[in-house]
Amino acid sequence: MYRRFDEATGNLSAEFTSGVDQFVAFANSQPLAQRNRGMFHCPCLVCENEKFIPGTRVLRHLYSRGFMPDYYIWYKHGEELDMDLGTSYVDRTHISGNEEEGNVVEDPYVDMVNDAFRVNVSFENYYHQDGSYQNVDEPVRNHSKKFYDLLDGANTPLYDGCREGHSQLSLAARIMQNKADHNMSEKLVDSMCGIFKDYLPEGNQATGSHYEADKLMHNLGLPCHVIDVCINNCMIFWKADEKIDKCRFCNSERWMPNEQNRRSNVPYSRMWYMPIADRLKRMYQSEKTAAAMRWHAEHKSNEGEMCHPSDAAEWKNFQDQHPRFAEEPRNVYLGLCTDGFNPFGMSKNHSLWPVILTPYNLPPGMCMNTKYLFLTIINSGPNHPRASLDIFLRPLIDE
Repeated sequence: MYRRFDEATGNLSAEFTSGVDQFVAFANSQPLAQRNRGMFHCPCLVCENEKFIPGTRVLRHLYSRGFMPDYYIWYKHGEELDMDLGTSYVDRTHISGNEEEGNVVEDPYVDMVNDAFRVNVSFENYYHQDGSYQNVDEPVRNHSKKFYDLLDGANTPLYDGCREGHSQLSLAARIMQNKADHNMSEKLVDSMCGIFKDYLPEGNQATGSHYEADKLMHNLGLPCHVIDVCINNCMIFWKADEKIDKCRFCNSERWMPNEQNRRSNVPYSRMWYMPIADRLKRMYQSEKTAAAMRWHAEHKSNEGEMCHPSDAAEWKNFQDQHPRFAEEPRNVYLGLCTDGFNPFGMSKNHSLWPVILTPYNLPPGMCMNTKYLFLTIINSGPNHPRASLDIFLRPLIDE
C-alpha cells in the first residue's frame, strides 16, 4: 500500500505513477478545477488537502512526497462518498505511496532539492498552455534513487520533537557551509559531527562524520574536476593528453620524483575546474531566479542612462552582430573576471588565480551578489600564468 518505489530499480513504481496519472486526470475533469483554471486541493503527505494550488504543483508534491494516508475516496476532488468502497479502496491503495507515517516537516531545503533536480522533471509537460491536462508517460518516473535519498534527508527530522525545519540535510548543509567559511579541517568537522551525534537525543539522524555529510551534499550534483598542469603552464593533461607523462611543448616531466615509494604519482601542478552548465540550468530551475534571468531584456532604462551592461552600446552592438542569439531573452550572457593573489602572504612566493563567472542576465542588485559569482577555475600556481591563462580556460570553453 505504501510502497512508492520499485525496490529493484530504485525508481517510482509503475503502479504508483499510473495511479498519480489517474488521480490528476480525474481532478482536472471536475467542475471545481475547470472553474479555477486547473487549481485544486493537494492531497500530498504534507499538504493533506489544506492547500489549494495549481495542478503542476500538486503533481510535483505527489511525486516527491506521496499521498496522505487513507485518502481512498477523492471527496475533496469531486468524488461522491457513497461510491462503491471496494473500487475506491482496492484500486487506489497502490498510489498512496507514503514511505512511512512518521513526522514530516516543511523544510526550505526540500525546495532546494526539488530545484536542483528539476532538470529531469518537466512537470509542465503534463499541461497544455490553456491549463488542460494531458497524460504523458515520461518525466519523473526515471528519477534516480539519489534524488529521493536527498529528499528523505530534507524531510527527516533530526530527532522526535525537534523544531520544524531542523532536518538531517539542513544540519549537513550548515556544517559544510561553516567548513568553507572558517577553513575548518576534515578532522575538526569529524569531531563536530561526533559531538552533535552524542549530545542530541538518542536515535537522532545527524550525520556522524565529514564523509557522511559530504556524501549527502554531494548528491546535489556540484562536481569538481582536478586536472594536471604542466609546471611551465604550457598545457593541461586533459582529454587526448590525459595519459601522457611529459609536456608536448617544453618536454617537462608531469610527475614529481617518487622518492617515498608512494602508491600513486603526484603532479607538479594542478588546476580545479567546476562545471558551469548545471549551475546555469539551475537559474531556470528555481522559480525565484528564472524570471530574473530575463531582466536584461525586459527592463526599461531612461535614455542616456546606464544602470546595467545591457544598456551599453557594446551590448547592443553584440546583439546586432548575433541576432539569432539576441532574439531569445533566456540565452545567458556571461561576464568573466580573474585576478591573482598570494594566499600565504608575502613571505612565500606563490600565485593563485581564480576565474569567476557571473550571468549578466540578472538585475544589478543580483549579478554582483556573492551567491551569483560562480567560481569556475582555480589555478594553484605556484607560478604566475602570465600569457598562459587561455590554457586554463580550455575546459570552460569546451563546455
